[in-house]
Amino acid sequence: MAQTKITWERLLQVRERQRHDRWSPNYVAGIFADPKEAPGISTATILRPAKLGRREVHTLSFNETCTALLAFYNPACWEIFDQRAMSTTPRPHLLQGHAKADGLKLRPFEGTVSVTERLGTLAKHPKVRARIGARQENWPWAPFPYFADLTLCLEDESGPYVVDWPVKDKEDDFKKRGPRKGRSRPDKDDPAVVARTALQEIYNSDAGIRTHQVVGRSIDFHVRCNLREMFLDESYRTTIHEEARPDLIHELNASVGVDIPAYITARRLANSFKIQPREVVAIIKQGIWNRQIRVDLFQPVLMDKPLRPEIQDVLSHYADWFSR
Repeated sequence: MAQTKITWERLLQVRERQRHDRWSPNYVAGIFADPKEAPGISTATILRPAKLGRREVHTLSFNETCTALLAFYNPACWEIFDQRAMSTTPRPHLLQGHAKADGLKLRPFEGTVSVTERLGTLAKHPKVRARIGARQENWPWAPFPYFADLTLCLEDESGPYVVDWPVKDKEDDFKKRGPRKGRSRPDKDDPAVVARTALQEIYNSDAGIRTHQVVGRSIDFHVRCNLREMFLDESYRTTIHEEARPDLIHELNASVGVDIPAYITARRLANSFKIQPREVVAIIKQGIWNRQIRVDLFQPVLMDKPLRPEIQDVLSHYADWFSR
């Protein structure tokens, strides 16, 4: 769960970024993955996925980055809202107004102020003095938003839907406060952390949205590494003619499970298709990323090793994360 400085200027900045409901490639995150806005202890990253029009996707931790890559990999995921401000007041459902949701009855959000009232934690809701008027003593209080990590828009045979992914390193992080400098981590659950976790679940539940708590460490190590490696070549430009690309993908699929290192196959096919071996390697990775070439992502995918056939589909393994 992202955190940010709570000031009137910051509130105006967030409102400007997220005033209107925008879709990729025009969506703008509420918190940027840069030194000025990202938490100091975070590993902030900016990703530019093709499926979102290569707009900037801001992740504020290593675990968020790995989780975002898993979401990008799923063809059913057609939009991701990163670092989205949770509305403090009632507002329409996130899908309201989108063409995919035409005809759907969508429940609205009640807002985080309403949720904290129900939880009995309204006094803890972030707020700032709205600098309106000349006299400081007359400045009214304005609620400051909480932020969600990754909010996914997906589509199945029943239509579009939304799943919210708060992301933590460990499961205990949803209940306990992190260790502070010079102090060990407390053994007991922290009421404020528990309330914050409950707030997000209730906020989403009001709108009929499922919240799935994601523990970054639960993503298989090799899956994380492989998805990152494939994503890095997603935008690599090749000189192959588009009409020849399906034939090359067919040849590459035929090489899966054959006891020949992938780079040797790349050299052979580079000669056949009159392109560079590096381009074939990129097409291998793009084919895996786009699920056109199915290999075992639970083992290292290395170009100096043969491509192993898929044993278990990554998306089947993590299917519950994406479910309604």
